[in-house]
Amino acid sequence: MSNLNVPLNANYRLTSDGTQFIVKERKLVDPTKAPGYRAEEGAPAPEITERWDNAGYYSLSAAGLTAALNRAIIASAATSGHESLTDFIAEILSETKRMADAVSDSLSADLVAILA
Repeated sequence: MSNLNVPLNANYRLTSDGTQFIVKERKLVDPTKAPGYRAEEGAPAPEITERWDNAGYYSLSAAGLTAALNRAIIASAATSGHESLTDFIAEILSETKRMADAVSDSLSADLVAILA
């Protein structure tokens, strides 16, 4: 049985271990930023690597799914450097619509979902 592993946007993905939803956040690791790093003369700079850290755990329910998606949407908007509340809210609404459209587009006409 495979577990859920769905990209939400470039920096967040939704996973599940079968008992809960897990929001994972993409982190870029630059070894040159580590305390004590010293470049070796003549050696190439170490590569930046990517890792996915657990950013939140949510119940395996409709409410948990909603909270997990909201976490990714708001966290993404919060790190986008908006200069006004209007722009911040507009990004949240735009990203919410994008995710809702993706879900809607994925559902077939034969599928009926009832969320409690």
